Amino acid sequence: MRIHIHQQRLGAALQQVQRAVSAHSTMPILGGIKLTADVDGLRLMATNHEIAVETYLAADSDETLSIEAPGSIVLPARYFVELVRKLPDPWVHLAVQQPYSVQITSAKAAFLLHGFDPEEFPRLPQITSDQPFLIYSDNLKDAIRQTVVAIAAEETRPVLTGLCMKFDSDSITFIGTDSHRLASRKLFLQGGPEGASETAVVPGKSVHELARLLPEDDTPVAMTIADNTLLVSSETTRFFTRLLEGQYPDTSKIIPTTFKTRIHIRRDPFASALERALLIAREMQNQVVRLQLQSDRIELSAHSHDVGRVSEQVPLDQFSGDALTIAFNGKYMLDAVRSFDGEQLTVDFTGTMSPMVLRPTDGQEYLHLVLPVRTV
Repeated sequence: MRIHIHQQRLGAALQQVQRAVSAHSTMPILGGIKLTADVDGLRLMATNHEIAVETYLAADSDETLSIEAPGSIVLPARYFVELVRKLPDPWVHLAVQQPYSVQITSAKAAFLLHGFDPEEFPRLPQITSDQPFLIYSDNLKDAIRQTVVAIAAEETRPVLTGLCMKFDSDSITFIGTDSHRLASRKLFLQGGPEGASETAVVPGKSVHELARLLPEDDTPVAMTIADNTLLVSSETTRFFTRLLEGQYPDTSKIIPTTFKTRIHIRRDPFASALERALLIAREMQNQVVRLQLQSDRIELSAHSHDVGRVSEQVPLDQFSGDALTIAFNGKYMLDAVRSFDGEQLTVDFTGTMSPMVLRPTDGQEYLHLVLPVRTV
């Protein structure tokens, strides 16, 4: 294998795949990135057996990549990524030498880096579909951001450490819950298999890596489920992740369908007041913040025997129903409020010991539910 490539283009591709590199595997080759060159371009791949990332660079007309000889090698990511980042010239020449080493030259600098046999690198799952689920990258990225915050951090119930994705022929519903809060977002697809009905629970770490990888634009991406694996692919990049096993709970039954009190409140003032209340509440178990509802405002309060107390009023845009007082985990509520994009929120209450449901006032199919905290 011999290639000539622009440093910036190679570096960007390495940044995409290196997060799938295994840092602590007993198999040294999993600490590497596989490079495969053919007459049309260069393919880079990394995997840690939980996720895999593959990206393809075409040898196109802008001449930032030329393939002089096809071939393949696996190079240790720890050294290769850093070396490429610090090369003195914008152009890099890679030439594989046997056995499994590569000569790297840039300007007057030359390096010989030892690698691994590419035939020993794990093969990616063979997943294909004539009718994948089609969605825009920025919408997928937003849905993940809004719902992954509610997944469980502890392994008490392993299935809750993942983000549930429910697919049908025209939509995907994303659900995250740790049994104390719940976030749900429905996205409509640009295309999907007729009559489809599938569920995938994606590990939390995988979801975070996917969100980092997705571009913040309307790039079309295709999603396919097969053999307990989710594949998310664009024109040049593929992301694979194993799925969590186990039955995800039916969360639809815990979302109230009626309410006694409804408020409309501005997102930013509400979030700022919660942040200030948490300066006190974070020192307490469950980070309890008390909310008192009145006809034209809410009052947030928190106290700690060791630190002090705080009280702040926030005006309401609209109020209907009964006045009430409710306590909740302030961090959970702040996470929920921050996840919304619009200027105004609608919050529904059904009682002092019933869940609160937050929705965007603009009607977007997204909600966040927070359970109250019992106080003495």
